[in-house]
Amino acid sequence: MKEEINRVPHTQTATASAVDDAFPDGEAVGPYAFVKQGHLVIRHRPEGHYPVVVPCQGVRLIVNDRECTQPTPVSMKDTVRVETIEERREGKWSVFVSSDGLQAILRMRPTVVVHRELPDLAPAKILQLVVVEREECLPPLTWDELMQELSRLGITYGIDWEACSRGVTSCAEEEVVIARGVPAEPGKDGRVELLFPSDSKVPVLRGEDEAVDFRKRYVFTSVEAGEILAVKHPPEPGRPGTSVKGEVIMPPPPRDFILSVGEGAVLTRDGERAVAARAGRPVAFRWRNMVKVSVLPELVHTGDVDLASGNIVFKGDILITGNVTEGMAVEADGNVKVGGFVSGARVQATGSVLIKGNILSSKVIAGRVPDFLQQMLPQVHALAVGLQEMTMAIRQLLGHPAFKQGDLKGGIGPLVKLLLEGKFRHLPAAASTFKKQVETMPLGMVVEGLEEFIREAERVLVRSPLAVRDLREIETLARRAEEWEQAFAFSPSAESDVVALSVLNSTVIATGDVRVVGSGCYYSRIQAGKKVNVSGIFRGGEIQAGGDVHVGELGSRAGVVTRVVTGPKAVVTVGHAFENASVVVGGRVYRFNREEKGIRLWLDEEGNLRFKGIPA
Repeated sequence: MKEEINRVPHTQTATASAVDDAFPDGEAVGPYAFVKQGHLVIRHRPEGHYPVVVPCQGVRLIVNDRECTQPTPVSMKDTVRVETIEERREGKWSVFVSSDGLQAILRMRPTVVVHRELPDLAPAKILQLVVVEREECLPPLTWDELMQELSRLGITYGIDWEACSRGVTSCAEEEVVIARGVPAEPGKDGRVELLFPSDSKVPVLRGEDEAVDFRKRYVFTSVEAGEILAVKHPPEPGRPGTSVKGEVIMPPPPRDFILSVGEGAVLTRDGERAVAARAGRPVAFRWRNMVKVSVLPELVHTGDVDLASGNIVFKGDILITGNVTEGMAVEADGNVKVGGFVSGARVQATGSVLIKGNILSSKVIAGRVPDFLQQMLPQVHALAVGLQEMTMAIRQLLGHPAFKQGDLKGGIGPLVKLLLEGKFRHLPAAASTFKKQVETMPLGMVVEGLEEFIREAERVLVRSPLAVRDLREIETLARRAEEWEQAFAFSPSAESDVVALSVLNSTVIATGDVRVVGSGCYYSRIQAGKKVNVSGIFRGGEIQAGGDVHVGELGSRAGVVTRVVTGPKAVVTVGHAFENASVVVGGRVYRFNREEKGIRLWLDEEGNLRFKGIPA
């Protein structure tokens, strides 16, 4: 409702003749004017001078039927009226329903009446009038008005009549909930309950000289044939609610889970239990709303892996009590534990890899991307690299002196189309192939946001490249392609770690963490989907990590090129860094031009690289 202000005059009048006895007889006469008991009194000698009355806001001074707004001389023969003005500011009120339909709220501001009175004023030759104000608050609506509004809005359920009564009598500016619906009760999501410990990661080594029973320290959980591995609990539906308009509010559907089995396990007929078909180590593979349970056997190889034993390839866990020697290979669908060193060899596991000794001139890989993701990686990698290169090419062209910006008033679409027909002709084919691969992904495996990314890539690269208006569209698409490449390369269902004593002239790759607990790494490459922790030295080579990185000592006094590359949300800490070492966080580069200690690097909320450290 629109606020209104009404001014109502309230008259207080006085003439000289009506109050001649205001002063005792014989007293020297004015000129004076004063206010007593709400009356204006005027006194002066017959020959003059006259007192002056000064009006104020909220008062009308009327002399001889003429309103005066300026200081005005008045005489005892004048007819003088003083009218105080009362104001009425109409209140406002409204009723609205909350966005979820569960509350009807009365919002109101009271009507305000301002009463004004003339106080007593002492005699003065120039009398400045003043008023005393008093505010009175009144309810802005009536019961009938509120009932009509509830009927108009269709509010029929859960009305709080006591709150309504309080609302129509309230003189405060406030909001009152006058009706409440019943919220829908959400159901319970389904779940898969694992009946064995799910954490099967290899523990961290404590130190180089620690004496341990290697077999007993790293024994994994095992089950017997016929043992129940997992139980599926179906979802439970929720209860509908009711809005203040009497409408039914449906609860969101609960999430269901799929229980499936791999090798060494079977499902019961009702599909709600997974049972071990053999003795071995139980493992669970999770992806979104699917849980796959398998039972893997364990192979124990006593002694070294060498020419006498041959390579070891096993669909389960492998325990090697000795070393893995020159030219040999070990592959496992579970975890690999090596009691000695790995030299000139290759060790690969779907699970984690623990190497008690050193890694020398070898390649160690922990974790395996699912086959269907592995097939998609080349396409998403081509999109990520190609879009980044296209972004650089467009930026260079736009900055070239010979390029006319006026040619692209409608956007950079013509330039994008020209590049796609030339140097980047492979990108439309990569986008189309990637779309087909996603369409054939297993049921329930499509990650949220992936289909949106595909639609945008197809729009920019295939269907409507001419419609691209701004370079930011290409930059955003390139960044998202890079994010999807990392997501596919390091599937959250296969976070496997590598733990070793030290690394020399080797490559170490893990979808989870990499931890080097001994002297350090030299002239090596480390790639981790999660964190990297090198307690000693990292000298020569590169660390690539999806998460945080900690290095005790980075680089060398000889200036050996050493690099750490992490994502935008990572934090890099270095105990001691040398000149010519560099750190890249989310594409922002920091190069050390002198020795530094106690370094911490990260990106702030604006994407700026922040640095904390002290000179060596």
